[in-house]
Amino acid sequence: MKKTDTLVNMLASDIENKDILEVACGTADFSVSAMRIANRVSCIDLDDSRLNNLVEHNSVTFQIMDAAKMTYADNTFDTIVIYNSFFHIQMQWDEIEKECKRVLKNKGIIYVVGTWKLDTNLMVEFFGDNVFWRDGFMIARIINI
Repeated sequence: MKKTDTLVNMLASDIENKDILEVACGTADFSVSAMRIANRVSCIDLDDSRLNNLVEHNSVTFQIMDAAKMTYADNTFDTIVIYNSFFHIQMQWDEIEKECKRVLKNKGIIYVVGTWKLDTNLMVEFFGDNVFWRDGFMIARIINI
C-alpha cells in the first residue's frame, strides 16, 4: 500500500464522496489515491513538470494555478489537502490559507500533512500545539468556520 493510500484511509470521513482540492500537488500522488473514494478531485500547482501522465486522467482535474490567487468560486470544496509541500509554500502561507478558506465550504477542512523533516519542522513552528503525529504523518487540521 502506498503512503498516500494510508493517508486517504486515515482521512476517509472527510474525503469520501466529497469534492477535494490538493494544493501544491507536485506529482499529485495524494490526488490519485483520493480519487478512488472522493466525488471529485482537483489539484493545482505552479507547473506540471512532475505530473507525468496525470493531466490525461479522467478522474483528476489538474490546473496550473497559484494557490495564493485561485480562480475557483467561493465555497467550492469540502476538503483541501496540502501534502508534503508546506516547505515550498511557507512564505505565502497567510495568502494561501486565506484563499483556501475562501474556496472551502463552511465547516470544510484544510489538512496540512507532512512526512519530511523540511515540512514537519516548519509545521511545528507555524501550527504549534495544533499539529499531531499519526501513523508517520504530521497533520495540522484547520476547520473553516
